[in-house]
Amino acid sequence: MSDIHVTLSGNVTDDPRQYQFRDGSRVTSLRMAVNRRVLDPKTNTWQTRDTTYYTVRCYRGLADNVHQSVRKGHPVVVYGKLRIKQFERDGEQRFWAEVEASSVGHDLKWGITSFEKPVRVYSGAAPSDDDQRRMEDATREWELAADTGANGVVPEGAGSRARRSVAVGRQIDGENAEVWQADESDRPERPNQPDRPDQSGESGESGESEEPDEAVGADEVGDGGVSWLPDALAA
Repeated sequence: MSDIHVTLSGNVTDDPRQYQFRDGSRVTSLRMAVNRRVLDPKTNTWQTRDTTYYTVRCYRGLADNVHQSVRKGHPVVVYGKLRIKQFERDGEQRFWAEVEASSVGHDLKWGITSFEKPVRVYSGAAPSDDDQRRMEDATREWELAADTGANGVVPEGAGSRARRSVAVGRQIDGENAEVWQADESDRPERPNQPDRPDQSGESGESGESEEPDEAVGADEVGDGGVSWLPDALAA
């Protein structure tokens, strides 16, 4: 059967999470909400009719770039192969949509960003089958927790922060065998590597009447920032 390729435009609902395996390979996962918006002719305003959530998986160099550049609330465009995952929980069959991304970028309709070519310090192979299964187990826990905490509708008018958000890349320490949260404060200091100042700016008048949506998932970060990760994967 041929692969199904899709292009999605939506908002990131949680900070990306990066898995680093024992062999040094890294995979970054993020969740995004895609809304179907229609113009209500009676009120002349944009209304959200449906919201669909996707898990986006990024490998190799794309994994590092997404982990450094994308944050919760950012409007993004994703292109990749669609996968429908199935699992059983409490005797009930459940499904979730996953995209194996080949391209990820900010949606410049809602703001500005900057480009920086990273310095590659390490490029790991793809994770093993066992590591892949453990990673998918962790994603299911993440998916279920977010579904429990979300009301299923992205709030209207919640996109002002997304428009102001600008991603400025930084190099990643490829020798650190840990799983990092996307928060900059959780990352190890790199000697002799000056920080680059963040750049931010408001987009000008775009002529668009609608605001971007920002879906907020459940608060899942516990002590140490990796409470969602199974013990077998965190070892």
